[in-house]
Amino acid sequence: MSNVILSSNANSALCNTLLASQSLTNPSVYSTKPIYPPSSTTYTEHAPSNGNVPTRSNTTNFQLNKYGIVSQILLTYKKTYTNGSGGPLVLGAKQNDFFNCVEKVELLSSSRVVSTLTKIDFMAQFSNLAYNKMTIIQENVLKPRDTASVGDGAESEELTFTVPLVFGFMRDMNTQLNSSFLEPMSIRITWGKDWNNSKNFATGVVGNIKSPVLSVRYKNYQEDANSQILAENFDKPTLNMLSSRFYEENRQSIVSTTATATSESIDIELKNTECVQDFYVVLVRTDPAGVGASATATSDILEPVPQAVSSIEFTGSGQEILKLNKEQLGYSKIDSDGFSVGQDPTGSTNDLSNVEKFQTGVYGSGVMSNCISLREINAPKVTVKFNVPNTTNLMRYYAYVVEDCSAIYSITSATGALSSSLSN
Repeated sequence: MSNVILSSNANSALCNTLLASQSLTNPSVYSTKPIYPPSSTTYTEHAPSNGNVPTRSNTTNFQLNKYGIVSQILLTYKKTYTNGSGGPLVLGAKQNDFFNCVEKVELLSSSRVVSTLTKIDFMAQFSNLAYNKMTIIQENVLKPRDTASVGDGAESEELTFTVPLVFGFMRDMNTQLNSSFLEPMSIRITWGKDWNNSKNFATGVVGNIKSPVLSVRYKNYQEDANSQILAENFDKPTLNMLSSRFYEENRQSIVSTTATATSESIDIELKNTECVQDFYVVLVRTDPAGVGASATATSDILEPVPQAVSSIEFTGSGQEILKLNKEQLGYSKIDSDGFSVGQDPTGSTNDLSNVEKFQTGVYGSGVMSNCISLREINAPKVTVKFNVPNTTNLMRYYAYVVEDCSAIYSITSATGALSSSLSN
């Protein structure tokens, strides 16, 4: 039977054309996989350099060691609640409480901000994860936590949260930053203002964040391999690296009407002029159960869960670029095999599946496959449509467009200075 198959293939014009291709590879010819030089891995804990008692809307700084290649950064903090309501309460962190506690995280090199992740950027990041990667985030960062009943004037037990800080540099082994060569690097955390957003909204409940610590995974090579890295990466005046960064457009908002279910829309004009790989649309609202919520005024506390979007329209230069409804948006995370990537429904309690994405290239391909230069599009605009339920409280809806942009960073070979050099 084998001879029949081979004879048939020998007479095939298609097979003969493919055999003449330079791409021909015989899989049975033995060859080893690429081999990396041995390296050591060390986790080092960093205490804040400006004190370890965080304050709402203020910052906490961490200095990174000039030790090796930074391959992972974990932020861990503890949270307690003080009960001043006048009676015993069962308190605890709500679903997605992390987005109330952390406003933004910045990566700095010699006091220059190199990359930023806001809480909306974190929502976009997490929404793009497959179930196997989202599980650990849900377990350690987003899921609701309960405390025992707390008496009036007493403080609850500690709740611990750990979140990975994944900047664009961390997503590729080739662009992970060598802290031993670069100018001194640091991480700056800006804390949120809604710490008191407990499961119980009773007046007098105060949230407290304590003991923030940064756990950094450093990788080091042997001397000969490290010398090769320095010699080949920095043999020219500058090393230019293609990476990415998040850009957040100015949010737009509307106030919902009361006692009526309606369909609303928000227009966001895109002011950015960079090259964008992926767009994320995040819709959030003020919390109707929050302190200060009423039929005549909106609460100043945002719900930390994204709201559902019914459709998205993207226009520019007088043309419709895309218009996708809710069902079509479910297929917008296109993988390299033509199908789309999604999250397991069991993780839907965090509602991050409501964060919608539309992309310019192929998801998960491992290469920069395409981008849109917003500089070349006149008056780009994203219209977000959504449904507002019946409610007795006014709610303000905020729409964000988060852009995952390509960026070239340069490292000065003489000084180790890291900076963003080109974004379009």
